[in-house]
Amino acid sequence: MTVSKGKMFYNKYGTYIILIALVIFFSISGDGFFTVGNLTNVLRTAAVYILFGCGMTFVMISGRIDLSVASIAALVGCIAALLMQGGMGVIPASVISVLIGTGCGLLNGFCIAKLKVPFFIMTAGMMYAASGVALVITHETSIGIRKGDSGIPFSFWGSETISILPSQFIIAIIFFIICLYIMKNTKMGRYTYAIGSNEKTARLSGVNVDLYTMLIFTLSGLASSIAGLVLASRMGTGSPNVADGGYNILAIAAAAIGGTSLSGGEGKIGKTLVGAFVICVISTGLNIMGVTSSNQKIVIGAVLVIVVAVDMIDKRKEV
Repeated sequence: MTVSKGKMFYNKYGTYIILIALVIFFSISGDGFFTVGNLTNVLRTAAVYILFGCGMTFVMISGRIDLSVASIAALVGCIAALLMQGGMGVIPASVISVLIGTGCGLLNGFCIAKLKVPFFIMTAGMMYAASGVALVITHETSIGIRKGDSGIPFSFWGSETISILPSQFIIAIIFFIICLYIMKNTKMGRYTYAIGSNEKTARLSGVNVDLYTMLIFTLSGLASSIAGLVLASRMGTGSPNVADGGYNILAIAAAAIGGTSLSGGEGKIGKTLVGAFVICVISTGLNIMGVTSSNQKIVIGAVLVIVVAVDMIDKRKEV
């Protein structure tokens, strides 16, 4: 089926145009949008969306969704806080908590690939399990993070600023570049698209689908773990309530707005970066305009529904 020039133009530049239009709109409508403080806050907030979005992009391109990302992040933050409260240094506490969170992602991938548990059921189960463990080990309360537990402050994960650049944004960009390289230059990237396009064909072509499914979900677990450390550092506490922060939907929204299809086999991680900024600009701009957080959720939810609806319509036309 021939794709119209307008459709090709939108696919290539549409997300960027939406972001620019939003920036112009909020710059005109809200006082203080283009201040150094607000731009720094935008980068700080976008970092979390970028981290979650990168992991989710791999999962969605493979034709699946990971519902456990926010709960894994909450668990990782709580474990890190408890370890440091017990006297452990920042680096070992961070490494151990990240390994546990990444292991949760690996367990998701193993059960989906080897035990053939449907991804929706498996990741939903992990969502409740990780959230439950976080609540149990913290006794349903936030765990304060002490400062100066080691030579390297835990605040570097999410509270420091280098010039106008928040440290967590630098971390997110480094992770994004690594994911971009994996997607563009490795077998894992190519096979992620192949699995999402047609898993049976990928198997017949010699792709080890089970192995790469486990790697994809492991990467998602790693992304969630780093996001969990960033959030814990930013809040100054390890909180099980992070699991209720809506990050599952925001991760999906960042990837979907960036053009990643829920049907699998289509998407670009570079545009997920733009999608993360779209969500962040909407949230920040509405906040400056005095729109309540509840109404902000309605707007972001509506945007997600519209994007997915347009994608589904396009898929039907291609049939």
